Parts: sequence; C-alpha cells; structure tokens
Amino acid sequence: MDITMSDFSIRNEVSPSKEPYDVVLTLHHRGELSLGDNRRRLGFSAYHWGILLVPKEGDKRLCYAFDTTNAAIPDTMQRINLNPDFKWVYRVKNNVNPDESESLLIRIEIGELRDASPCTIRSLLGTVQLPIAGVWPPQNCVDWIRSAICILRNHGHASKMDNIDMVMARALAYADSRIADPDNAPCRLDHLGNKV
Repeated sequence: MDITMSDFSIRNEVSPSKEPYDVVLTLHHRGELSLGDNRRRLGFSAYHWGILLVPKEGDKRLCYAFDTTNAAIPDTMQRINLNPDFKWVYRVKNNVNPDESESLLIRIEIGELRDASPCTIRSLLGTVQLPIAGVWPPQNCVDWIRSAICILRNHGHASKMDNIDMVMARALAYADSRIADPDNAPCRLDHLGNKV
C-alpha cells in the first residue's frame, strides 16, 4: 500500500493559477550524513532533495513543498509512527516558509509555473515512481528528484533544466559551500549558479 502524506488544501482548483510561481530545486542538510566521510561516500544522497513552488508575487512564505521520504511520520495526537515500516512516501506540504527551515541549504530556480496550478504540480509529481527499498544500487530521494525534474521539464514547468546532471552537480557544490561557509555562500541561485 502506498502512503501519501499531504496537508495540501487546494484540492478542487480546476482553472490555471492566476498567480505565477517559481519552480525551485531544494537541497536540505541531513545532519552527520552531509558531513566529512559520509558526504564523500554518499555523494548526491548526502543531502535531501525536493521541489518548492514559490509565489513570484505576494507572500513568499506561502510556498508548496514536494518530496519523498522514508522517515518516521509521527502522529502527535495518537503518539504513533504512521510509517512504522519506513516505506517511501510522497509528501506534499503547503504554507511552507522556506526561511524558517533549519535544514534548507540551497534553492535553485529551475522553471516557472504560469499556465497551471499548484494542484497540477501535486498531481504530476504524484505520478513519479517512489524509490524502491532493498534494491541495488540503493534508491532514494535523488532518484525521485531526477524523475520529478524530467516530468516537470516535459510539461514545460522546468524549462531551465536543459542539463539535469549539470544543475544537480552545481547544486551539490553549492550545498557543500553553504555547509563550509554558511554566512558568505549564496543560498538562492538561478539554474546557471548566479545569485538571485
């Protein structure tokens, strides 16, 4: 059984969004896994990867976040883990304020959302195959993000992603720079690595 975790509130939106969004690739710190020997050993998977929709106008704190995780999912009311088998789940969050995230290292603009709604992106990314546990080589959020970017690009929402590998390698290098020098390394970039 697939689990979908979502607090997405705009379920019945049919018409294209009136508000344009930037489509942003995000990299998040994974604690010790993002440092030293772990960083070198894990490569791209030393960081957690996701997609963020950021309003071009209005309140930039009201973003939509999309990713996949196999972490525990606590139900604070019942005090249980909703993902006791640690299966991969597609996760959608709304009203995300990226400036309040302690783990967010890098935001790279990869496209624009002008002719579709956040609900459309939720549906599109919901079709991306979740990572499969127990296979070799191991699958994780990096596999999911590559597929997610391809789907977004194929639908015209990640038009700046001509070379996915190059942009991901650049994102990885900038995430390393942010960890090494968080006060001086840029945290918001365009797909070419220019500070936004």
